[in-house]
Amino acid sequence: MIDIVCGGQAGDEGKGKISAYLSYKGSYDYCVRVGGPNAGHTVVKDGKSYTLKNIPSGFLNPKTKLVLGAGAYTKTKWLLDEVNFTGTRDRLIIDPYAVLISDEQTAAEKNAAHFMQHIGSVGTGLGQAVRDRIERRDIKFAKDEPLLKDFIQDVPELLNKSLDNGGHILLEGTQGIKLSLMHGEYPFVTSRDTTASTFLGEAGLGPKSVRDVYVVFKPYITRVGPGPLEHEMTDEKELEIYHTKGHEIGSVSKRLRRIGAFEKRSASRAIMINNCTKIAITHIDMFVGNDRVKRYEDFTPEAKAFLDDLRKLSAEVYPHPEISVISTGPDMEDTLVL
Repeated sequence: MIDIVCGGQAGDEGKGKISAYLSYKGSYDYCVRVGGPNAGHTVVKDGKSYTLKNIPSGFLNPKTKLVLGAGAYTKTKWLLDEVNFTGTRDRLIIDPYAVLISDEQTAAEKNAAHFMQHIGSVGTGLGQAVRDRIERRDIKFAKDEPLLKDFIQDVPELLNKSLDNGGHILLEGTQGIKLSLMHGEYPFVTSRDTTASTFLGEAGLGPKSVRDVYVVFKPYITRVGPGPLEHEMTDEKELEIYHTKGHEIGSVSKRLRRIGAFEKRSASRAIMINNCTKIAITHIDMFVGNDRVKRYEDFTPEAKAFLDDLRKLSAEVYPHPEISVISTGPDMEDTLVL
């Protein structure tokens, strides 16, 4: 069976933490990641922080093998640096058709005012690489890089054989519904769709074996670049709390994130389009008094009111998911399972 983790807002919801927790506590044979190095996932374990551009967040479970699908984009040096940092050389598997972003593609993106100023790109070269792939230009695949030859395997065949033998797979998606090229707030979107169905296709998987789709929300929304944001926060003192306690700084861009109110419309679309069966909440500790809470009963009235409102919203949107996981602090273990 397959479980999928998706973003319900504009990215930065905490998909890395939720994926890490599920993998660490679960029995997944493979943790698969798609997407590119423009979207970093952060995991904190025992006070040590790991910011990952490509390695799946499930790396903390030593029994879980780590997979980059054909829908993954990376730069060779960045990837190998992460392999060494996480000590995962013996567990990494890469699809031959994962794309390697070239220095020329990165430079082209950084020099494009449309990408950097109007859209708010973080300048990794991902958008240019996707464009070149769509136009069938001469791009470099993982299978073409000698430094990666030991990691190359046929990922669709590997994963589907595992499913046929009763295997468990965690598919870690990228970014969020507001940034989807197909369903997001165009033109302030990324260069790909960011929903569960596309994540499956990019990994070489189909829908028949999906068990649960987790959609991750924060009690507020953040954006790194331009684009719509309801009731955007402008008070500098309030913003400072989010940028410090909430660590709302882009893990790749290093830019301060803009902060806005929770958007019911975005949440509804994320539940509906992803066919969400379970909801994960992060940053509940940004409501004062909810740090590292161990029991639902101990949440403050403000936090409970938010969760109750989300339950009412979920009751109105198919497939009516339940709140399943709540993050109460930055560490992976600061997690409450309902």
